Amino acid sequence: MDELEKLFYLTGISAEYLDYHGSCRQVPPAWRRRALQVMGFDPEDPAALQAGIEDLDVAPWRHWLGECEIVDAARAQVPLRCHPEDLQREFRWRLTCETGECFQGVFRPAELAEVGDYVAEGVRYSARALPLGELPAGYHRLRLSTENARVEATLAAAPEHCASLAGISPRLWGLGCQLYSLRSEHNWGIGDFGDLSELVTLAARAGADFVLLNPLHAPCAGDEAMASPYSPSDRRFLNPLAIDPAREPEWPEVAGQVLGEPELAELQALRGEALVDYPRVAALKYRVFLALYRAFSRSASAERRQSLAAFVARGGAELEAFVAHECRHNPRVKGQPELVRYLQWLAEAQLSACQAEARRLGMRLGLVRDLAVGAVADGAEVESQPQLYLSAASIGAPPDPLAPQGQSWGLPVLHPLRVRAGGYGAFITLLRQNMRSCGALRVDHAMALLRTWWSLPEEAPDAGLYVYYPSEALMALLRLESRRADCLVIGEDLGVVPAAFRASMRRDGLLGNALLYFERRDDGAFLAPGEQRDDAMLMVSNHDVPTLADWWSAGDLARRRQLGLMADGSELEQALGERARDRQRLLDWLAAEGLRPAGDCDSFDMALCTAIHRACARGRAPLLMVQLEDLQLLTEPVNIPGTCREYPNWRRKQAETTARIFATPAVRELLAAVARERAK
Repeated sequence: MDELEKLFYLTGISAEYLDYHGSCRQVPPAWRRRALQVMGFDPEDPAALQAGIEDLDVAPWRHWLGECEIVDAARAQVPLRCHPEDLQREFRWRLTCETGECFQGVFRPAELAEVGDYVAEGVRYSARALPLGELPAGYHRLRLSTENARVEATLAAAPEHCASLAGISPRLWGLGCQLYSLRSEHNWGIGDFGDLSELVTLAARAGADFVLLNPLHAPCAGDEAMASPYSPSDRRFLNPLAIDPAREPEWPEVAGQVLGEPELAELQALRGEALVDYPRVAALKYRVFLALYRAFSRSASAERRQSLAAFVARGGAELEAFVAHECRHNPRVKGQPELVRYLQWLAEAQLSACQAEARRLGMRLGLVRDLAVGAVADGAEVESQPQLYLSAASIGAPPDPLAPQGQSWGLPVLHPLRVRAGGYGAFITLLRQNMRSCGALRVDHAMALLRTWWSLPEEAPDAGLYVYYPSEALMALLRLESRRADCLVIGEDLGVVPAAFRASMRRDGLLGNALLYFERRDDGAFLAPGEQRDDAMLMVSNHDVPTLADWWSAGDLARRRQLGLMADGSELEQALGERARDRQRLLDWLAAEGLRPAGDCDSFDMALCTAIHRACARGRAPLLMVQLEDLQLLTEPVNIPGTCREYPNWRRKQAETTARIFATPAVRELLAAVARERAK
C-alpha cells in the first residue's frame, strides 16, 4: 500500500461501492483525491501525505490513552499503548465513576495481555489490555500515573443494547404526522404543541401507544421559503413556531393587547389556508411571543423565573451560540437574546408536557421524535462548530433509477476525523437534546453512523463516494445515551444498506424502519404479514412516498411526469403498467389474509384502506405506524423527493381538524380494527 492509499484508508475514503443494482462501482481516483482535499490534505504533496499518516496512524501510539476510551460496560478492558520502556514500569490506575464511587489498583504493562502492536522508526509499541471488570454504564474518569507522569481520559462504558421494549407488549401501534400540518380551531395557522396535546389525547383514547413526529429542529429563520424540517439551522434546539401561546399563564394578560380586529382576521385567514404560510405565521406569532415575554418579565412567579434560569444554565455554551446566531440572522429577534432563550425554554417545556400527558394517558412510548441527518451550512449548528463540518462536500445519495446522477441534499458533511474531538462531545450533545421528552427517537438515514455519501459537485454533477466514520464508537455511544434516557432508537435503514450494518443494528438493539410499498419478495409480491421484519417499525406510508390513495390512483406518477421527474411519456406508460400490476399484487395479498373487500376495488375507499391497515397490523413488526393522511384518503403528498421549488413541499396541512378526523365513524372503525389486530 503506497502512502496515498494508506491515507485514503486512514481517512475512510472508499475505493468502491455496490450500487442500487448490486453491481460494484469503482470510484475514480480524482474523486478520492478531491475528498482528501476537502478534509484539508494535499494529495499532491508527499510531505503532506507523510504528515497526515504520522498524525493519524503513528501519533496515537505515543500516548497511553486517547481523549475518550469506549469500552464494553459488562467486560471493560482499556487498551494501554506502551513504549517498550513502559512495559516494566509500575502504573497506578484510579477510576472515578459518575456516581462518585472510586476503584484503584497497580499493574505493570508487561503482565497484561497484548492486544496489538505497531512499529514506528524502529520502535515496537505494544497495546496491553487493562482489565477493569464490570462497570456501571456511564461516563467515568480514568487516571494512569507512574512516578514521573500522569494522564487522564474519559471512559465511556457502553451497555450491549439500546433501551428496548422489554416488559412492554412488542406489538404497539401509533400515528404519524407532520406537526405543522395539524389543523384546529385554536392554532395560529400552523400545528403547535397545543394541537399535539389534542392529538395525543385522541390517539391514546383510540388505543395508540405513540405519535411519530417530523423533526422539531430550529429552522433557518433567515430563509423562510425553506420549510423542510430535514434542512434545519440547528438540530439541538426547537422550532419556536410550535409554541402554543395560549398554554402560557401570561396569555390572558396579553390576548387583548395582541388580538385586535386586524390580527383576528389574519388569524382566521391563516387557519383557512391549505398550505402553511410560514412568513405570515412567523410575523404574527413573534409579535405575540414578544408580548408574552414582556408580561413574563413583569409578573412571572419566582418558580417560573428559576425554571428559566436553570434552563439557560443547562444550555451552556451551545445555547449561547445558538442565541447569538439567531440575533444575527433572525430579524424578529435582533438585539433580543433574552427573547431567544425564553422561546427555547417555552418550547422545551411544552414538548415535555405533551410527553408527560401521553404517558399519563397510558401510552407506552408517547412521542417518537425524529433526528435529521444534518444541518444547513449557514445555520447555527454548523456556524458554531465550523471545525466539525465541511461545506465543500454535501450529504447525498449515489445514483439510482429515480436520480441517475445521484443526490445532493445541500447539507455539509461531518468531518470524519474530528467527530472524536472533545470525547465525541458534539455527537453526545446531539443525542441528548433529541432524546428529551420522548419514548423513542427515529434516526433519519441511520447509515450515516457507518458511512456517508459525499457529493462532490466541483468534480462532476454525478461525482461522489462513500466516506466511513468511527461506527463502533458512534454505535456504542448511541447505546449508552439510549439507555440513560430510556429512549428506544429506530434507525431509518430504507434503500441500499449493507447487510452487515443491519446486522449490527439488530445486535445493538436498534429497530429498523420498513415501508409497506417495499416489503416485497423477489418476484414483486408483497410479503405475507408473517414474513415481514420483526426488528423494525413498519410504516404503512410516510412523508417521502405517496399516500395510499395517491399510490392506488397512480396520481403520484402523473405528478412526477408533470414536474419533469420522468423523461418522457413512454416512461410514464411503463410506470403505469407496473403500478397496475402492483395494485393486483396488493389485492392478492389482502385476499390471502381474507381481507380483500368485495367488488372491483377500482377506486380507493375506506373499506380498502381499512383492509390494508388490518393486514399490516397482523405483521411481525414490533411497532406499526399509521399515517394521519391515510385516514382521510388524502392524495396530495407531504414531500416529493427531487423537488424544491416545483412543489410546495413541507407545507400542506391536513384536510380536517384533528377533532373532526377522530370523530369520523369510519376512522374510528379503522383504528379500532388496527387495535384489535395488534392485540391478537
